Amino acid sequence: MNSKKSKYHLLVLMDLSKASEAALKNAVHLAKEINGKVEVFHVKSPADVAKYENQFSAMRAIQEDTSNVQSKLMKLIREIEKEEKVVITLQISYGNAKQAIKDKIDSVKPDLVILGKRKNNLMNFLEPDITKFVLKECNANILISGEDNKFHSFDDISLGVYGETIHKEGLEIISDLKTNEEDPIRFFRIRNPNNSDKSVTTEQNKKWAVSYTFSEGENALDGLASYITGTNTQLFCIPRKQNENASWFGLSRINDLIYKLNIPVLILR
Repeated sequence: MNSKKSKYHLLVLMDLSKASEAALKNAVHLAKEINGKVEVFHVKSPADVAKYENQFSAMRAIQEDTSNVQSKLMKLIREIEKEEKVVITLQISYGNAKQAIKDKIDSVKPDLVILGKRKNNLMNFLEPDITKFVLKECNANILISGEDNKFHSFDDISLGVYGETIHKEGLEIISDLKTNEEDPIRFFRIRNPNNSDKSVTTEQNKKWAVSYTFSEGENALDGLASYITGTNTQLFCIPRKQNENASWFGLSRINDLIYKLNIPVLILR
């Protein structure tokens, strides 16, 4: 087990799905690459467990469910800990899922929140729109894991970024991921053709960047997703601080793009 002080705190939101299992495995691999610690957080509404009028019966049902869920999650965690030589902590909470998640994120202030993604759908973490809620309401970097169950490698990963620059808030984690400067970061953007063109910068060596520009239009996101896939980008980053396209590339289009991509997407705060 690695005992040195961790640089990053990774919080994995888990249900008991294969998608969230893949997200946890990806989180562990990422943590090993950037010197991070991993915490698992699971939330369930008491109403999903205790549908009894008798308070004692309801409490017993909650206790039994907690034991069952904890047993399943700990079995998975112990297997990963043994294989990867890491320590993973776990917290199970009962209550309103959205509020519990927001309170948890506000309390521990993780550097990265990680969620899984099911085939053709963002992870339904207890509520259908929980991922959208996290994207909208939580001030954290958010990683939406890829669709499959592969153990994604984050070693010298091929990075793509939406926009014209990496702001300082997201530059450190990108720099820790991007150790091989021979392979450039690819910048993708969709711009209004009436706006003047601007150069792409990374606040580092400009040789580090290659730019792809698309014009706004009905098929802009499809073209963007196709190019991201075609360039073998392995992780796509979307800074929340957009510039000229802030009004066009909002939360709804970020969600649409996540649906269209089969790779992990990192939303930078």
